[in-house]
Amino acid sequence: MHKNLYILILISMLLLSACGGGGGDTISEANQNTAPDFTGIIDYAVDENTLDIATLQATDAEGDNITYSISGDDASLLSIGGSSGILAFQSSPDFESPQDADQDNIYSVTVSASDGQLTSSLGIIITVNDVVEGLGGVNMLLMGNSFFKPYAQRLSELAFDAEFLEHTDTVFTRGGDNGTPIGLWNNEGTNTDIKQILDAGNFDMLGMTGYYNEDDPTSGFSEWIDYALQKNPNIKIFISIPPIDFPADWQQRAEDAGFNNIRELYEFFVSDHTHTIVIDQLREMYPSTDIFSIPTGWATFDLEGMYQNDVLLDDISLFGSFESAIFTDAKGHQGEIIAYTGTLIWLNALYGVQLRTNDFDTGFNTDLHTIAEEIMDNHNPNYKQQ
Repeated sequence: MHKNLYILILISMLLLSACGGGGGDTISEANQNTAPDFTGIIDYAVDENTLDIATLQATDAEGDNITYSISGDDASLLSIGGSSGILAFQSSPDFESPQDADQDNIYSVTVSASDGQLTSSLGIIITVNDVVEGLGGVNMLLMGNSFFKPYAQRLSELAFDAEFLEHTDTVFTRGGDNGTPIGLWNNEGTNTDIKQILDAGNFDMLGMTGYYNEDDPTSGFSEWIDYALQKNPNIKIFISIPPIDFPADWQQRAEDAGFNNIRELYEFFVSDHTHTIVIDQLREMYPSTDIFSIPTGWATFDLEGMYQNDVLLDDISLFGSFESAIFTDAKGHQGEIIAYTGTLIWLNALYGVQLRTNDFDTGFNTDLHTIAEEIMDNHNPNYKQQ
């Protein structure tokens, strides 16, 4: 009897012990921690000069706070927000000067996410793309008259097309003598306006229109150069040499001045007056300043000569509308074909663009690029930009 009771009690204790062990395992499984789980992609592509890459995200089944970190060969070049997961470059990457370990513009890092006990890791690859950054550019103040204006107005268009994406210009024009350097200087209104522009102090180049003043050839030029240098000590100066006006009178004016034709008279205006008298004197006055000329007027004479010889490849009249004539009026204001040829001359003179390989579409069949390039090829190198 007692023996049987003892056996029953022992069996009951064993059963209770077995049940208790099972209950303990269930509680342990409920409290088990799991590592954070990453979501998202592992390959990224960003443009050069860009800092931010992506925001990495990981989730934690237990709702624990997650801390992010990075490691690997290129980790020193990047950073990650400890709590935000924002992955970024320490400094903007330059495609032309890769800093990654393999120097192939592919940056590799390992991103880790920790809940304080367990950590998950993810390999990340960031490819840096090349971006067309342009060839720089120059900040210019361009001021002149109506024989200067067509080129100044189109320079930005051609400069941007040639990838000088940082080119900027401020254009200030007045008609006739009012747009010459001395005319702009002597007019109280324009004098004040232009001085305020120059006072910004960030100009690299000042362009003015050439003109003929036998009694005081540097008049206006020297005044503006003096003022410009006060706030723009490294500014360069150019003089755009305009054509001679009133084309119907060219031959008579050339003969009255003692020349055989208008081209000889213009060559005198370029070489003997603008170069030898005006620019040489200005260079003596400002020996540290680069002062040069652009023979813009040759575009007018070359195209007029091609018209007379019937070798233009476009249906162009001598006088007529801006779009379809050499001249728009009796004074000789330029038609579009001259305006674009002259601006191509400026593009070569100011930025050194090789025009025969430049693909800007002028809209004309006549090869204006070659005309402009030949004009600059024949220009006296002593009076080109240094």
